[in-house]
Amino acid sequence: MKQRIAIYAKEASKLKRRHSLINLIGLLLLVVSGLLIALMFYINSPQLQDVYRIYLDRLHDVEGYVLDMRDVRMIILMVFLLYVIKSVLSFIPLWLMILISGAVLPMHISFAVNIAGLVVLVSIRYWWGRRLGGGQLERLLGLNRDIRSFLEGDSKGKPWLLFLFRVVPSFPLNPVSQIYGAMGFDFLDYILISLLGFLPSLIMYTIVGTNAYRPLSIPFLIPLIIIFMLSGLSVIGINMVLQKRMKSESKKRTGEE
Repeated sequence: MKQRIAIYAKEASKLKRRHSLINLIGLLLLVVSGLLIALMFYINSPQLQDVYRIYLDRLHDVEGYVLDMRDVRMIILMVFLLYVIKSVLSFIPLWLMILISGAVLPMHISFAVNIAGLVVLVSIRYWWGRRLGGGQLERLLGLNRDIRSFLEGDSKGKPWLLFLFRVVPSFPLNPVSQIYGAMGFDFLDYILISLLGFLPSLIMYTIVGTNAYRPLSIPFLIPLIIIFMLSGLSVIGINMVLQKRMKSESKKRTGEE
């Protein structure tokens, strides 16, 4: 009995540290959004404008070069290839892929290409999880019986939690796809919920990419502020929900034993 209590205490200590770290990440994201808001009020500063004009001229040269060499079909093919590669190499940032496509493609084409690419990406990792198991997310979350019970929700998955995971721009994409595949979550529901969750970030990053050659413009800064603020609030919110439910599950299990 004492040994079991010691194991529970050790698990609780690890989870507490993990939750504290996640809350810190959420707070840092909110701080970045605050700094960007402050930057908006500093844009018209003469000192900043002098430096900005120099870089703006260089960015205009880069924009002209990109427009001259642009082959839409080749760019679309390369973007799709990046999405396929990301399904295996998780370290490639999704936001960077969306920004690049937004910077080199017309907005409507970029948006459509990224929607299709996301479907390919989350589908590959879903079926990977369906065949091979949850893998990385189980290790990432320390997926014990309590957490798995919470995520699965009577073996049907948590649709609203999947939506929240997708809404958070900074939350790992591939592990979530893999664990929902491993749980046997309905594929069509999974795709639809994932796309709905991705939609706010996709729109914001596409706008940022389209305005990448004007980095201190309002259309560039406002989407970034929304992204960081949404990320911070979502990370903290999801963390609080998981922490509360995991404590509840642990108490139930302790009572049963």
